[in-house]
Amino acid sequence: MKEKKMTRKMKGWGIYIGVLIIVFTACNHFFMFSEVPTDSMAGTIEPGDTLACTRFGIGEGEVGRYDILIFTPPDEPGMLYVKRVVGLPGETIEVKDGKVYADGAELDNSFTKAPQNRRGDGVYKVPEGHYFFLGDNRNNSNDSRFWKQKYVPAANLKAKARLITFPFTRIGWL
Repeated sequence: MKEKKMTRKMKGWGIYIGVLIIVFTACNHFFMFSEVPTDSMAGTIEPGDTLACTRFGIGEGEVGRYDILIFTPPDEPGMLYVKRVVGLPGETIEVKDGKVYADGAELDNSFTKAPQNRRGDGVYKVPEGHYFFLGDNRNNSNDSRFWKQKYVPAANLKAKARLITFPFTRIGWL
């Protein structure tokens, strides 16, 4: 009788451990949760927001302009940043007079926190296989305009932000 109880108990633990392994694997390979520490995306994402992100949809041809991604910036390989994709591979991005242009066409800035100042004005030629990122709070964002290595290689993309999950008062799709 004691052996049957022990076997059932071990079986229960085995199921529990198996479920934990599946959840851990799914989180590591398919999903990512990230807490935002700064206000560089303020207006869209606030400091302290927790994001649910997917590790898929970041391959070649899957990243679109205005996607919000988690990535490793080229100047700080030990960090993770969250910013908005503004420049796609092969494009020329011009930041001028508070506006942003891609190959001469003015881009949407309706999600920015405030009118953009002139810091970081310039012309940026995005190499193939790389992306140009800006924060939505452009007047207070350490983004592609200010990095030594201005363009993020596709290999540095980690996840696509999909949903604010916490605090509960801010839950919503991005």
